[in-house]
Amino acid sequence: MISSDLLEACQVDLTEGWGRDTLPVMTPVAQLYFLPGAGSFAPHVMLEEAGIAHELHRVVRDEQSVPVEPANYLALNPSGRIPTIVWANGTVQTESAAICVTAAEAANRASLIPAIGNAERAEVLARLFFLSNTVQVAILRARYPDRFADDDAGRASVAARGNRDLMELRDRCANWYADGKPFLRGEEPGVDDLFLGMLIRWTRLSAVPWWDNATLSDLYDRFQAVPSVARAREQEQFAARPPAGT
Repeated sequence: MISSDLLEACQVDLTEGWGRDTLPVMTPVAQLYFLPGAGSFAPHVMLEEAGIAHELHRVVRDEQSVPVEPANYLALNPSGRIPTIVWANGTVQTESAAICVTAAEAANRASLIPAIGNAERAEVLARLFFLSNTVQVAILRARYPDRFADDDAGRASVAARGNRDLMELRDRCANWYADGKPFLRGEEPGVDDLFLGMLIRWTRLSAVPWWDNATLSDLYDRFQAVPSVARAREQEQFAARPPAGT
């Protein structure tokens, strides 16, 4: 189970947006709010990888992508985004990369994330937040330009820029694996490898599917073969490589 001192570092105000009768409470296990294959997938994999007991709650959205189930989801996460986790002590945490770091540190395994004080830790965190803040944003621009512009010309410009960025970023990420290692730091995947694996699948509906790159395609196959990834994918019930256009 995740350590209390680790969770205290990630605490938020549990009373914000909650009525007295709907405050998060301590539960036997962590509660992960997810959508299949979405930004919750890497955190789901990390929970499996770290051996943290958890339950899954699928979020349902309306036609405007506003969460409508569970009814209290917007109180948990006012942005309405996926994922959100309620740790077993009642702490609420959002943001995919942040949840991944929390779970990786709870696992206390250097292969997932080096310990504080280890020089490699800075490199891992830099890669992880590069993936979250730069690569993920480029994917969103390419796939969902309507989130960034209101008119057809603006949306076309946003999508074109997203796809151009994805082409450059694809090559940068592929170069991380130029030494031929299965994963960035050896035989076992780290939190940065696992986050990248999630994002590779997202690029399938862009003009630059990253699994068309031989290096990243091989990485993606290794990612899908990781037992924690296979378990999470089976629980969420989605295909590793969906048919073209889906």
